[in-house]
Amino acid sequence: MITKKYSVLPEVVLGNIPAIDVPEIKVRYNRSSRKKFLGKITTSKDVADFIRHTYQRGDVLLQEHFIVLYLNQSNTIIGYYKHTIGGINSTVADVRLILSVALKAAAVGIILAHNHPSGNTKPSEADKNLTEKIKEAAKLMQISLLDHIIITKDSFFSFIDNGLLGFDTRHILPKALQEFVTFMEKDLRMGYKHNKRSVEALAYSLKIDDKTEIKELTELAIVNVAREIAHRQGTIEEKFERIVELYNNQMILSHRTSQSILLQQYSTPAPIAYLMGVYCGLQNLQTKGGYAFEPSAGNGLLTIAANPERVYVNEIDLVRNRNLKTQGYANVFNRDATA
Repeated sequence: MITKKYSVLPEVVLGNIPAIDVPEIKVRYNRSSRKKFLGKITTSKDVADFIRHTYQRGDVLLQEHFIVLYLNQSNTIIGYYKHTIGGINSTVADVRLILSVALKAAAVGIILAHNHPSGNTKPSEADKNLTEKIKEAAKLMQISLLDHIIITKDSFFSFIDNGLLGFDTRHILPKALQEFVTFMEKDLRMGYKHNKRSVEALAYSLKIDDKTEIKELTELAIVNVAREIAHRQGTIEEKFERIVELYNNQMILSHRTSQSILLQQYSTPAPIAYLMGVYCGLQNLQTKGGYAFEPSAGNGLLTIAANPERVYVNEIDLVRNRNLKTQGYANVFNRDATA
């Protein structure tokens, strides 16, 4: 007698299905009532000063703390996270936790910070490696690492000021901001004449509602298109006439804030910026050698006659500094001459 073994299918139950024991994940973001306003930062010194105030008295000299600032797209501080507390000369950082907090807070930018109780601001190789690791991980989530600040009791070191972040310019602007700039560049090339209302409507459709951000991104688009014209075939006069045409079609950038007035952020008309660059010989740097330096660069309009690879720029406003990083300059600094 031959016996066959058959597999038995599990019974199919209709009606009430037993509950599955899998915990629900909930995301919660708490705003401290003691910190009603954290503010907007414009320089690395602002960051260092802010971070110093998050320490208890004497802690900067006692043991290392790793702190992360989270920012929205207009560089306003959403909040800060005291990530870890270590020993006298080291602490650890978990990339997953740092970025999980960024996602919970819907941040588009982060700034890392830690202290050196020794008083030496020089970053270690471990500091550099960690910074690169966090930058690359954040990039996958379209979150920008804006800086890493090392503070001591009386001084600080900024990775961005010292050219240690090595930005890949393709990932600096979040997707919505890049889309806005691309749309504006396309309309400027076509000669479409925008006004304030139409520009803001385009920005709002991409969920960009900060008027300063809209103004700066619009100027970035103007800079990009003006530079395209400046580097086409033709005479200086022909290029100048095309840039005048661009200037006549651009939106009037009249939005002023207390910050822009304080920093004397006044935009030079593109035709004048081009002629000034030609007068200084910026268009010849690529062939004759040498570099130029623009100490207060704004969004880069005064450099449109030059190949950006031959120009060093400096800008303390972080929105404008970020915009400069999209343009391929030799280096972008954030140094405050008044500090």
